[in-house]
Amino acid sequence: MSSDLSLKKAFIETQDKHQVTVRQLANVKGQINAKERDRKIGELAAKELSQYPQGTVAYKSVGKMFLQQDLAKMTQALQQRSEDAGKEVKSLARAQEKLERDVKDLERGLTELLQRRMM
Repeated sequence: MSSDLSLKKAFIETQDKHQVTVRQLANVKGQINAKERDRKIGELAAKELSQYPQGTVAYKSVGKMFLQQDLAKMTQALQQRSEDAGKEVKSLARAQEKLERDVKDLERGLTELLQRRMM
């Protein structure tokens, strides 16, 4: 009876951890998609701006207004934003791998608890 109660308690705790980890994994995947999208937009915008001659007047949107900015500075800022997003994607990918390992471990633990219960 006591072991049955402790198995039930361990199962519930493991199941809760599993649910939290799966939610975290879904959140990280969403963040990766968002950063990847930011990286691609930055690369495409920088590529488009690099096609214009250096003397071209460029404007940057700031809220409801537009500010004139040097074309080289705009291109450099977009490239930097793309690089930063790429670094964040790599970091989030490592976190995703860790969370996926944790989910597998928790699923293995749940399976073991169920097998112990059946015995």
